[in-house]
Amino acid sequence: MITFLDRSTRLIGSRGSRGLAAVRPIPDHLEPPRPREIRRPAPPVRRFHPWIGPLAGVAGAGVIGGALLGGFGSMDAGRLGLLLAGEIVFLLMFVRRRHAAPLPPPLAAVDGPSGVDAPSGRAVAGDDSNGESSFERGVRDIRQTDPRFDPSRFAGYAGMVFRDAQSAWMTRDLRSLRGRVTPEMYGELQAQCDRLRSTRRVNRVERVEITAEITEAWQESGRDYLTAHIGGSIVDYTVDEVDSLVDGSRTIPRDVQEFWTFARPAGFNSWMLSAIQTS
Repeated sequence: MITFLDRSTRLIGSRGSRGLAAVRPIPDHLEPPRPREIRRPAPPVRRFHPWIGPLAGVAGAGVIGGALLGGFGSMDAGRLGLLLAGEIVFLLMFVRRRHAAPLPPPLAAVDGPSGVDAPSGRAVAGDDSNGESSFERGVRDIRQTDPRFDPSRFAGYAGMVFRDAQSAWMTRDLRSLRGRVTPEMYGELQAQCDRLRSTRRVNRVERVEITAEITEAWQESGRDYLTAHIGGSIVDYTVDEVDSLVDGSRTIPRDVQEFWTFARPAGFNSWMLSAIQTS
């Protein structure tokens, strides 16, 4: 597999004005969003107004006092009791109707169905105020000069270039890559091929099982840029001129996590590999 002369080097080539691509681990599983607990206010406890009791007492006292003073001298005890009870009930109903607190309005459905948070409209990291991610914005910019551009089709092209580059690397002959890598990248790769040839070593790459996914898209200075994440596994080892193992394993696959950046002049032009970054 293509390796760097300096093991500490993580990037060869150019990504325009951008630095290293962000390496973000992908979780094994995504937890579903947890519904936010809604604390509903307890129903109000109906209490009599503090002055209802004294008012009823005063009313009752007035009636009783009138009776004692002879105002109801001609009224028997039964009628007097009914009159007193009716007057108290009337006062209670009047005050309760006047001072009863209204029920709280039902909660508006601002939190989505079943209490699950609804989209708030706030942009996530890498998004603009309209909710468009930087990747989507980059694809839209590229399509302004190339309406037929399809990120999924380009991912297939990136995977093909990766495999072809490994084949050229094994034969130490990069001529098949001309027209698909920038002059700067071609020079970098040729220097490493020359080193292998001078040390009489051959790098072998077998059982290539990779996938490519476009992770970045942008325009700058009249050029289009795309970065593809290359992930998977390969069997990668180095032998000398008598086929003795020098480095790696002939049987054990190793993990591949790389970012390959392609560039072109904006418009209907060919994409060329401009940078390789290892994670």
